[in-house]
Parts: sequence; structure tokens; C-alpha cells
Amino acid sequence: MFSNGKSGTATLTICVPSYKDSAIPLLNSLASLNNIDNCSLVLFDDGSDDQAATQKHMEAIAAFPSPARLITSARNLGRSHARNRLVALAEAEWILLLDADMLPDDVDFLTRYLKAISREGQPALIAGGFSLAQVSPDFINRLHAIQAAASDCVPASVRNTDPGRYVFTSNILVHRDILNRVSFDDGFVGWGWEDVDWGIRVTKEFSVHHIDNTATHLGLETDRVLVNKFGTSGQNYARLVEKHPSLTATLPLTRAAKALKPLRFSAPLFRRIALMKLFPNRLRLLALKAYRAMEYSRYIGVS
Repeated sequence: MFSNGKSGTATLTICVPSYKDSAIPLLNSLASLNNIDNCSLVLFDDGSDDQAATQKHMEAIAAFPSPARLITSARNLGRSHARNRLVALAEAEWILLLDADMLPDDVDFLTRYLKAISREGQPALIAGGFSLAQVSPDFINRLHAIQAAASDCVPASVRNTDPGRYVFTSNILVHRDILNRVSFDDGFVGWGWEDVDWGIRVTKEFSVHHIDNTATHLGLETDRVLVNKFGTSGQNYARLVEKHPSLTATLPLTRAAKALKPLRFSAPLFRRIALMKLFPNRLRLLALKAYRAMEYSRYIGVS
């Protein structure tokens, strides 16, 4: 563990899980925000095994204007474990979970969350939302930008209609009581769906509110990496379906996976279409969704 040695009483602790991502832009941004003096920070490097990156993170932690620590793991333990570890390390009762590749969209980002804390009379989860305001997609990651704009970057008014489904843990404020009561499921391996599972379970016991307090997702994946993640996360989605059968049965992805199950051997064709940059963006996005549904159909029954 590395600490900058600063002390103070924090209203919220900013918890940042990182794996092979530089958190330097995020740390620099947070340091310049209004009300950062009311916050502490914990950065958890989940087994990146990059000494140069660790040194840069230590330098940024040392310069951080409020209490901050860096924790490094010798091996990669997974997203759910990393978040559970961060919760155990946080000092404050309110915890802001921010992924390392996120960037707050304006200087009052923390102020809005602190005002939300003052309004809440009980433990709650408050989700700020995604944007692409500070990125410029290029030739190699445009597909992810299209997908994110269509599915992730939605206003609070829409997210509040189905609050559990839209809990993306890369930008949420949550009370410690919730995290102690509803932990992240370590059974989700690799990428995908552990945050939705957690959000659904939280809504069964606590208040979940969505507000417009966005952060930009800087880490747009290349087309090929995104398609690979979509194609290999079927077992995680099957775990989500098994745990929440009634809710997931109504989701378009579940219905599509069941409908396309007889065509699943066509998945490689739709994968190629999604990767072909000469096709219209709308067609590529449809192909990506069809490819994911076909791959997921291998793990989801037809009943």
C-alpha cells in the first residue's frame, strides 16, 4: 500500500478499480474538481503488473490534494473482487465507484453527488450516468461509440424507468450499508453483467435513483476487442438469467437469443459484418447485437 499521508474527515470516498488502465487522467481531473477536499480516494490496481504505471500512479497519489491511497494486487482477481476490496478499504460511509477510464464531465461533478447525499435520509444508490462528451471516436473504435450512444448514454429520465437495469458501476454513489448488505457476485468471471446483477439485487432492498451527473467513458474498445467481449460473455449473461429469470425474460436480449438460437451457426457471418467498417453504422450495430444474441443462445434455453 502507498499513501500520501494526508488526513481529514471525508464525506465520501472515491474508489477506483484499475486493470491495465492508466488512472492518471482521472486523478488529475478529480484533483481539480470543486469540493475535492470533502473526499478521500482509494485506487486499487487489480494485478496489472506494470511497474512503470505503478510509479506514475504513486506520483499522482502523492500529489493528490486530499487523503489518497494506492493498493496493488499481485494477480488479477476480477472486477467483482476488486470492488468488494475497495469497499472494505473506504473510510467514508458514502462511496463513489469510478472506473479508471472515466472522466467527470464538469467541475461540479462531486458537488452534485454531495448534494444528493444531503438530500438522502437513508442509505441509497445514486447513479450519475455515462457520456461520450470528451472522446472523439476514430476509425478503430467507432463501433463501440455507436453501441454506447445507443445503449449506455441515456438520460436519467429513461434510466429511472428501470433503475436496476441501468446501474453501471463505473459511475455510481452508494452508501456503505448497501455494499455491506449486497456484495458483488464473484461468480461472474471476466467481462459483463455483474453490475446489472448487483443493481437488480440492490433495487429489491434499497432506493435507487438516477441523476444526470455524467462522466465520459474514455476507454472505447477497438472494434475487434468489443466484438470479442460481446461474443465471450454468454456464460455471465446465463448466470444473470438464472438468478433473475422473471426480469431477464422481458429483456430484448433474452428474447433475441431465444429467437435466434436456430441460427446460431450463422454467428461468424454477423461477426464479420459488425467488423466491416465500410458498412453503414446502423447495419454494423444491428449485426453486433445479432452476433451477441446468437452467441448467448448457446447458454440460454428456449423455454
